Amino acid sequence: MKQNLPQELTKIVDWSVTELGKVIEFEVGKSGFNRIERIRRYIKSPAGQSLEGLKSLQEELASLSEKEQYQIAHAFALMLEIINSCEAAYRTYRLRIEDRDIEAITHSYGRIIHVLTAHPTESRNPDALYYFKKIQKLLERRLERISELDEPELNILIKWVWNIPMSKQRKPSVMDEAEYIYNLGLQDEIIEMYIKQRLAKHPFYIRTWVGGDKDGHPGVDEKTMLQSLNMSRGLLVKWLSRAFKEYQKDLEPLIRNKGFEAAKSKLIKQLGAEIAQTLVRLKRIESKDANKLHRLKEAFLHLSVEQRKSFGVDSPVLIRIQAFLKSFPGMVVPLELREDSGLVHEAVDNPGKSFNISRMIKTLSRISPDHDPKFYVRGFVLSNCESVKDIVAGMKLTKKYLGEYRLPVVPLFESAHSLSEGKSIITEFLSSKSHRSIIAKKWSGKLEVMLGYSDSSKENGAFASRFLIKSAVSDLEKVISSHDIKPIFFHGSGGSIERGGGSVQEQTDWWPLSALEVVKVTIQGEMIYRSYTSAEILERQLERFMVARDRQAKSARKPSSVRIDKALKRMAEATKAKYQDTLKQPEFLQMIEEATPYSYLKDLRMGSRPSKRQGPVQLKSLRAIPWVLCWTQTRTLFPTWWGVGSFWKTLNKPEKAVYKKAFKESQLFSSYIKVLGFTLEKMDLNIFGLYLANSKLSQNQQEKYLKDFIQEFKECKKAMYEITGERNLLWYRPWLGKSISLRSPLIHPLNVLQLIALKERNLLLLRETVTGVASGMLTTG
Repeated sequence: MKQNLPQELTKIVDWSVTELGKVIEFEVGKSGFNRIERIRRYIKSPAGQSLEGLKSLQEELASLSEKEQYQIAHAFALMLEIINSCEAAYRTYRLRIEDRDIEAITHSYGRIIHVLTAHPTESRNPDALYYFKKIQKLLERRLERISELDEPELNILIKWVWNIPMSKQRKPSVMDEAEYIYNLGLQDEIIEMYIKQRLAKHPFYIRTWVGGDKDGHPGVDEKTMLQSLNMSRGLLVKWLSRAFKEYQKDLEPLIRNKGFEAAKSKLIKQLGAEIAQTLVRLKRIESKDANKLHRLKEAFLHLSVEQRKSFGVDSPVLIRIQAFLKSFPGMVVPLELREDSGLVHEAVDNPGKSFNISRMIKTLSRISPDHDPKFYVRGFVLSNCESVKDIVAGMKLTKKYLGEYRLPVVPLFESAHSLSEGKSIITEFLSSKSHRSIIAKKWSGKLEVMLGYSDSSKENGAFASRFLIKSAVSDLEKVISSHDIKPIFFHGSGGSIERGGGSVQEQTDWWPLSALEVVKVTIQGEMIYRSYTSAEILERQLERFMVARDRQAKSARKPSSVRIDKALKRMAEATKAKYQDTLKQPEFLQMIEEATPYSYLKDLRMGSRPSKRQGPVQLKSLRAIPWVLCWTQTRTLFPTWWGVGSFWKTLNKPEKAVYKKAFKESQLFSSYIKVLGFTLEKMDLNIFGLYLANSKLSQNQQEKYLKDFIQEFKECKKAMYEITGERNLLWYRPWLGKSISLRSPLIHPLNVLQLIALKERNLLLLRETVTGVASGMLTTG
C-alpha cells in the first residue's frame, strides 16, 4: 500500500503545474498545449505505459516538426524540474516548522567534510537553475503564507525559464564548473552555517576537486588550479570585507564621541586600516600569499584583544569572523589534487620533463613557502594506487617541490584488486619507521585513504562493490589504528545508488566509529544543488551524520556472525561473477552501444572532462559515471540489481534463512536491500524494451535481452519479498513509492523523444531529453 503524499505538497505541485500549463498555452498556442496535455493523460493510462503504447506514441511524435518535438520535451522536462522544486521547498518548509530545538541537542565531537566535485557534472543549464532557485524560494514563501503576488511572480519566472534550454548548450570549462560550485557553496546563508557549526564545536568544511583533479583531465594544470583558488578567494574576501565593515560601522558613533579615550580610538582605527589594506592585497593570490594571510589573522587577533580590553566583552561580529577564518584558514575553498599513480611515477623518474602535476605542486610551494600548504590544498590523491611504491612516488614528488613531506598523500583504492590488497599495501607502508614518523610529525598523526565507489561498482556491480569497500574499511581501520595513527576514510561516493549513494543512514549504517568521527565524502553532480540550495536541508543532512556518530559512540555496533559474513561474501562473489560474465560478452557491449545513448556522450556537453575514452566500447574504456548515466537514461539501473535474482534462485530454504537473518543483523546487507527496493521501484523495463526495439540489434537479440532482463528483474523482486517479508518494495518509506509512481510516467515522453533524437541526430533535442530524464530520475549529475 503506497502512502498518500502530504496535502500541502500535492497542493503546491498542483498549483505550480497549473501555472506551467498556462505558460505552455501562452508560448505554443491552444493546439500545442492540448497535444501536450493529451500526451500527459495518455502516458498515465495503462495503454500509455505498455511497450506497444510507447511505440505508438513514438510513431506519433516522430511525425511532428523538430520545433514541436523540442517544445514537448521542454514542457515535460520543466514539469519534472518544477515538481523537484516543489519537493525541495516542502522539505525546507517542514524543517522550519518542526517543533524541535536543534540547538539543544548535544552531539559527540566530530568533523564533517564535503568535497564538491565536477565529475559527474551537473547536466542542467546554470541559467535555468538560477530561475529554479527563485521558483523554489517563492514556493517556500507560499507554503508559509499565500500572497496575491505569488501567481504573477511564478508565471513570469516560468516564462523566463521556458525560453532557456534545460540542458547545457556548450561544453563547460573548468572555471564554469568552479563558478557553479562556489556560487552554491559560498552563498551567505551557507557561509553562516559554516560559522554556526564551528561555534557549536561541530566543524563543517568544504573542499573541492575543481581545478585540482588532474586525473584523466587534460584541461587541469597549475593555471586552472590558481584560477579556482582565486575564484573562491574573491567570494570569501567579499564576505569578510562586508562583515568587517559591519563591525566598523557599529563603532563609528562611539569613535566620533570625544568622551571615548583617544588612544584606544587611534589604535582601533590603525588596526582597521591595516586590515582593510591587507584585504585589498589578498584579492588575488600571489607569491607568499600565506604570509599576507598570517598578517591578516594577527591583526584580527590584536583587534579582538583590544576590543576585550576596552569593553570587557568580545564583539559578536569579531567572534563570527574568527570562526570564519578557522573554517577557511587559507581564505579559499581548499583543493584536493589528484593524479594517476602511473603518471606520478613518470614525473618522479623524468625530472627534466614538465608534467602538469609537478607544476601544480611547484605553484603550491610558491604561494605557501613558509606556512602550511594545506591551507590551499588538503591532500594529494593517487588514483589507481596498487602498491606501496605508488604511495612513495607521491611522497617523493611532493617533497621535491615542497621541501618536506608537507602535503599528505592519499592512496585511492577503487578496483577490486586494490580494495582487496589495501590491507597488505598499508601494512607494508606502515612497517617503515620513517613513514610512521612522517605521519606523526607532518600529517598530524593521521593517514587518509580514499575509497572509490563508482569505479568499483562499474567493475563489480553494486553489492560486490559495497562488500569490498566494507571489508577494506574494517581491515584498514585495524591496521592503521594498531600504530596509534588515526584513520580517515574519504568516501568517493555519489548521489545515485550505483555510485554508492542513498540516504545518510543507508550510507553510514555499516561505517565504523572512526569513519563517523571525521566524515569525509564527495558531493557530486545533482547532489550539490539539492544539498546547498537550502540551508535547512543541508543542516538536516549534517545533523543526520551527527546522529549516526552519536549512535555509534553510545553503543558499539554488534558485529555480524561469521556465518552471516560468509553468506554475504558468497553473495558478493556470485553477483560479481554474473555481472562480469555478462559484461564480457561482446554482444552485450554491442547492445550498450546500439541501445543506449553511450555513443552520443561526447555531444551532450555536460562536463569539462572527456565523457568517454576514445575508441569502441570496451569494458576498460568505459568511464564509471557515463556508464551509470546510460543505465539511468534507459531506466534499467543495471549495476545495482543484476545477478541478485539469479543468485537467490540457486539457494535452498536453509540458505535463504541465513540471508533473512542477515537482513535483521547486518547493517551492510539491510542498507543494500533498502536501496535495492528503491532501485527496482524506479525501473521500467518497457522503456528498455523500446530502446532495444529502436536499436540495430537483430530481432532475436532484442528479444533475448528483454527476456533476460525481465526474468532477472522478476527473480530479484521475488528475492526482495522473501528477504524482507514485505510486499511493498519501499515499505520503509511508503510515501516515496507514491512519489515515484506519479513521477515515472512523466518521464516516458522524454525517453520516446530521446530515441527520435538519436535516430535523427537532433542534438538539441537529445540534450534536452537527457537532462529531462535525469531530472525525473533525480540524477542530473
